[in-house]
Amino acid sequence: MTSTSPSALDALLSTLRVDGDAATAHIDDGWMQGRTAYGGISSAVALAGTMALHPTETPLRYAQISFVGPVGGDCTVNTRVLRQSKSSLFIDAGVSSDQGFGTSAVFAFSGERASHLDHNRLTMPEAPDPETLQPVPEHRARPSFTRHFDMRPTTGPRFNWKSEVGEYLTWVRFVEQPECHPAIQLLALGDALPPAAMALFSEFGPISSMNWTVNMLGGTPTTDGGWWLLSAKTGYARGGLSVQDMMLWNRAGEPVLSGSQAIAIYA
Repeated sequence: MTSTSPSALDALLSTLRVDGDAATAHIDDGWMQGRTAYGGISSAVALAGTMALHPTETPLRYAQISFVGPVGGDCTVNTRVLRQSKSSLFIDAGVSSDQGFGTSAVFAFSGERASHLDHNRLTMPEAPDPETLQPVPEHRARPSFTRHFDMRPTTGPRFNWKSEVGEYLTWVRFVEQPECHPAIQLLALGDALPPAAMALFSEFGPISSMNWTVNMLGGTPTTDGGWWLLSAKTGYARGGLSVQDMMLWNRAGEPVLSGSQAIAIYA
């Protein structure tokens, strides 16, 4: 179905303004999870502000993001160029709001280099086509931001609890496909899954993402039908801390993004 209205992500980015050495934007309630914005959207706002303040054709290659505190509503993005060389540009970005300092990010922009190495063992796991899977059902506890995504878990119609394996594998696309920069889209979507440790829960408890490391595996990510396959696997959850590996493939099975994350667990 074709819509002439801007997507929710594009509508948010339409509020972005450059104001001197900073950028401002408004994160509305639809992107919140509890008292803070969803980590993917605060990351995307940090990147969008950075790209508005420091325009570059060089693709994003790496991001290190720390979720320091809650953020939402009217936000300000402040940046600082850490280093610019012939091949790379490193920029530090911080997102603040009325709740104080919220999200810290370092972005590295770098193009491809000629190399004799051509090695890929990041093979996409077998997964049914997303059209054959059931979407995540509505639930009163579902965070607001998840309604911007069409999510099709490969493990059944809902995300499992009480599993022996802390792992999620889910097809995800935007309900309304945005037109903004592909790297901004992937940051907004790439953290959409629940923390993989939640698959191990035998009782519900609060969680909070602490950081997110992102490696972009190509400069011009594309996919068919808007679908991306997201994987999150936890190999360690102890003492209120879980660490997980994350991957994202396009519909053709090409690896597009790799990452890792630490999550605080209050249960």
